[in-house]
Amino acid sequence: MGSYPVSSKNNVWSSKMMSQKDVEEFAAMIAQMQDDKSFHPKYNKKGDKTLPNKRGPNDLEEENARLKFKNETLHEYNKKITEEVIELRKIAEDYKKMKKHLKNAVQQFRNQGDI
Repeated sequence: MGSYPVSSKNNVWSSKMMSQKDVEEFAAMIAQMQDDKSFHPKYNKKGDKTLPNKRGPNDLEEENARLKFKNETLHEYNKKITEEVIELRKIAEDYKKMKKHLKNAVQQFRNQGDI
C-alpha cells in the first residue's frame, strides 16, 4: 500500500495509487481472512489451519484450573504426611513401652541378684 504525503500547496491529503498487483494481493488477503479465521500474514506465517487453544498466563480460568490442581496435589501430600506422622507416633509409643518393659526386667534381675 502507498503512503499519504501532504500536499504543500493546498495542505490536502492525497493518496498514492496502489498498483494492480497490490490490489489483487489485498483482495486475496481479505477473501482468505473471511474464509479462514486462522489466516494472518504477520502472526500465522505458515498458514496453520488450527488455532492454538492455549490460554494466556493471566487468564482467570487457566489460573483457577492450575490452583485447583495444586490444591488437590497438596491435599494428597498432606494426607500422606499425616498418615506417616501417625504411624511414627505409634512406633515411638511402642518403643517407649519396650524401653520401660526392658528397664523393669533389668531391675528384677538386679533385685534377684542374677546381675
